[in-house]
Amino acid sequence: MSGTFFHKGISRMQSEELLLKAGDDGSFLVRDSETLPGAYVLCLFYQNKVHQYRILPGPDNKLFVQAESGATQRGYTDLTELISEYVRKGSQNGLACALQFPIASEDKGDTDEEDDDNDDFEFPPAPVTPQEKKPQNDPGSFDILKNFSRLDLSGCEGSFVTALKKYVDDGFQQDSTAFKNGETDLFAFKTLMEVASRGLKRELDNFMMNIEICNEILKTTQSTEQKSLSIGDIPRVSDKHIHAMLESMTRCRTEIMALENKAQGVLQMSVIPSEYVYVDASALSNHAPQQITASPFLSSKYRQYIPQSKFEVKQVRQCKATKLTLTIDIPMGKYSILKATSKDNLDQKTITHDKINHLIKSTKDKSSLDIIIDGKKKKTYLFENPQARENFCFQIMQMKNMHSTESEIDQISIFIGTWNMADTTSNYPLTTWLKCTGAGKSRDRVLGVIPHDLYVIGTQETAMTEKDWVNTLKAGLKASVMVDMELLEVCSLWGMRIVILVKPEHKKSISRIQRSSVRTGIANALGNKGAVAISFYFRGTSLCFINTHLTSGDERCNRRNQNYRDIVKGLSLGQKHLDLFDVTNQFHHVFWLGDLNYRTEENIQVLLQKVQEKNLNSLLEKDQLKRVQREKAAFCGFNEAEITFLPTYRLERNVPGYKYSWRKIKKTGERINSPSWCDRVLWRSYPGVFIENVAYGSAETILSSDHRPVFASFNVGISSEFVQNRGSLIEAGTFTITFHFIEAQVKTSCRQEFQLEFHSTCLTDLYVSQRNCNFNENQSCFYTCPVWEENLLPKMKPLFSDQDFLEEQHILVAVRSFCADKESYGECVLPLKDMFSPQPKEFSYALSHYGEETGFIKGKMHVQTSDKRANFARHHSKKSYEVVALDTEYHDPEIFFSDITKHESSLDSTVIKSMVNTDITFKQHSPLITLVNPEEVNGDYQEIEVIPQVAPHTDQRLRKTISIDERPPLPLPGVGLEYKPTSPTYKMIQPNLPPRRSVPVMGQSYLHGNPELRTPSAPPRPLTRPPSEQPPPLPEKKSIRGDMISRSRTLQEWLTCLSLGVYIDNFVCSGWDDIKFIADLSRKDLEDMGIKNKDHLDRILAGAKELKQAR
Repeated sequence: MSGTFFHKGISRMQSEELLLKAGDDGSFLVRDSETLPGAYVLCLFYQNKVHQYRILPGPDNKLFVQAESGATQRGYTDLTELISEYVRKGSQNGLACALQFPIASEDKGDTDEEDDDNDDFEFPPAPVTPQEKKPQNDPGSFDILKNFSRLDLSGCEGSFVTALKKYVDDGFQQDSTAFKNGETDLFAFKTLMEVASRGLKRELDNFMMNIEICNEILKTTQSTEQKSLSIGDIPRVSDKHIHAMLESMTRCRTEIMALENKAQGVLQMSVIPSEYVYVDASALSNHAPQQITASPFLSSKYRQYIPQSKFEVKQVRQCKATKLTLTIDIPMGKYSILKATSKDNLDQKTITHDKINHLIKSTKDKSSLDIIIDGKKKKTYLFENPQARENFCFQIMQMKNMHSTESEIDQISIFIGTWNMADTTSNYPLTTWLKCTGAGKSRDRVLGVIPHDLYVIGTQETAMTEKDWVNTLKAGLKASVMVDMELLEVCSLWGMRIVILVKPEHKKSISRIQRSSVRTGIANALGNKGAVAISFYFRGTSLCFINTHLTSGDERCNRRNQNYRDIVKGLSLGQKHLDLFDVTNQFHHVFWLGDLNYRTEENIQVLLQKVQEKNLNSLLEKDQLKRVQREKAAFCGFNEAEITFLPTYRLERNVPGYKYSWRKIKKTGERINSPSWCDRVLWRSYPGVFIENVAYGSAETILSSDHRPVFASFNVGISSEFVQNRGSLIEAGTFTITFHFIEAQVKTSCRQEFQLEFHSTCLTDLYVSQRNCNFNENQSCFYTCPVWEENLLPKMKPLFSDQDFLEEQHILVAVRSFCADKESYGECVLPLKDMFSPQPKEFSYALSHYGEETGFIKGKMHVQTSDKRANFARHHSKKSYEVVALDTEYHDPEIFFSDITKHESSLDSTVIKSMVNTDITFKQHSPLITLVNPEEVNGDYQEIEVIPQVAPHTDQRLRKTISIDERPPLPLPGVGLEYKPTSPTYKMIQPNLPPRRSVPVMGQSYLHGNPELRTPSAPPRPLTRPPSEQPPPLPEKKSIRGDMISRSRTLQEWLTCLSLGVYIDNFVCSGWDDIKFIADLSRKDLEDMGIKNKDHLDRILAGAKELKQAR
């Protein structure tokens, strides 16, 4: 198999790309089969098509080309013999055409070069050519080299591994030569022992320090001189020889025995009664100032202290902005609203966590947040900045989760950290890293003291053993967040390591733990580069974490892309029967972390200038990883949080700040290492599942390496592994998953038939479609578009008929060739959420295979039921993470629950109440209500009805009469009303405004609970206005309102003060998106926006005039 035509490890799509690039009929190559071990595929290019023939091993291990007719073929001993024979046959070889032009395997010589970021790494010496002169080796040196090749050094420190390699390469031969000359000192071996004993000497120094501290504690006499003891006061084991260290160990034994005797003496003295009574520590803490918290040493059991947090906000109500202070007390499960009613008086209102129904984020104003309390009232607050709003939402979610009474959790927090340790042992505390504080998007200071549920730490070039590193992480977490974490799993490969720590109470929820590793170093055989990965299930949600160290060097971007594909293909994780699907499609969430080594492509001087200016956007445009993702060359479908921190490589060690060491002097000359974001955290999730990034940044205080540690924090939704509706276990299945049409656009030039495979845990069995009969035309010769109609697609029956359970399920779809090899041409994941409908819904997703995007798939499908009583309303139990939603995902219940803005009116309130007609109804999505005479619109009006919100997408709606207190706001100023019993009856109409977007993105739009609507005991008299009367003039503006209009900072705030916030879209879509242009507004501009109401036109122009005068 040494022929140049053989391409080991390349994918089907890569082989087709090579042949299309060659473009000559008769071009061919041989690759490995993706489905049959030991088999190969002969790829032949002819007439712009790639023809593929399987080469199979026979019973006698001889190779033969599989014939379509099944005729017996001659066997060949190897690929070279087989291909040579078929080339000799010419056009009579039984293939599409003669084999003429072999495609040579691409040169991958760069993989055999020494990595530029590991100068100290050495390999065993290469074989010596006859022309070279080298001393004759002893037979023992070959045994040493043989033993070294069998060693597993993954648990050893990097410095020891380097010293051991040096001893194997040269040291043993040096000692052997010296021994033959009569010397017995063994200098090279003692040097190796010195390196091996560094850790022991360090521990001895620490141990002697601890002994001395214990001696100080046990002193019973008062000393007149108080001095602090440090490790510098203790004699260290400074001698390099092993004998001096052994003497120190002997001294340790003596010190321990003396200390034990001293402790016995102190205990004997303690039994003598003393006149002094010690004050209890808890009593002392009661008299301590409130702002000073008790330290762990003052209480028997330290309780975690979570501070309160305050947010300064403004509430816009009745055209008046009120400054408020919101205080969140997470341990007590409440937040308080503090309002200054006068100079010396404060009004405080407390709301408990169970009263908070929803937090609705505005997508137009990133600082605005609606809080729906107990399903009745909506409060709108303006925060100081968007980050403050995000922190408020995170803290409210944490508070609700902490005080939840649910027996099973539905979301967890995950810490992910990556750090290239550069073969050093850090003496810096890990607190800032583990608490997600530093440069970039840090975790809120209040949340920083609350431990995550999972800690995933990936390291590269690790200089500590597994045991030492795990203990270091546990100690760091204990010091940072006062929590004892348990080790879930650890996986190491040379210097790469991934450690997962979990809270003890969560271990029972974790199952099916797997780990795997892939080598991508020299010739894909050495483990200095590659990946280590761990996967498991947390209840019903599958998680996979991959820590990688990819090829280094600015110019090796393509090699890094190949590393990515090799890792995706080589990781052995997930369910064995889903071998068609790689790790990116087998898990709900895949987190990819590590030193990816993608660099910044920019002139070094320009780059350094931009780093100094902190021009991150310009730098990120030159980032290789961002580019390859755009080009879909690697990491397709992976997400990354916004990078707001400076490059993490390559920095001066032990130097604070960002001093980059970009110049490296090597034996081959000077090498430039441009400052880059080498250390990254990416993730890829199933569609329709919940995940949000909380933090993404770098720790600035850990300086021992030339890389800065990177942290990320996530909140992840957890699904149940069991069916919640027990009745569905015994009921006959009523749901059916039906596909009406599917079209795949596959990246291939092979014209063959395809079939679809459907896998899911909710299905009774594997479902396979029939082979496609039709193809759609595609202008590109490199795409094939098979089509399946409904009669070729299977109808699938789920295992259970529990809609809540099915909405959390996904179907894995693979497009396979119909021929004998059954190779996959692409896979994707289809969610069942939002597919419950009597009518089919469209879907469209990208196809991928072994990390490469291979096309697209689209079609129509739905989940239908035979139960005619079903209305497909989303009735599932409320998820904790659905508390927070965007206004585009949420059905606005303002018409029922908001604090109704009472506009100024010349009518007395008692008269108004008597004129309200209880028969007036309106639709729930009406953003604006206007009273008009039906005769004035010639009967062309839309009657509006009151429909209490039961659930979005509900077909059966309950209509109720509303009471006076629950009615829409009174007419806006300028619409005069007068009671005249003889006047005609008037109805409400809804203006033709753009419909509110109400389709949920992630199912977070459901409003739980129905408000109770009260019916008045007696109907009031109708509200009318004679058509002949002109409306009275606008009421005189109040000074407060005029003051608020003049102080408005944003367009939305200004329109809110005018009670015309509904027109924000009209302004923005017409280009009036900045308040500084409002002063130039004219009536024609407003009419061009689509604003026709004369009263609203006058009010807007008057507000613009006030704004202009104020400025």
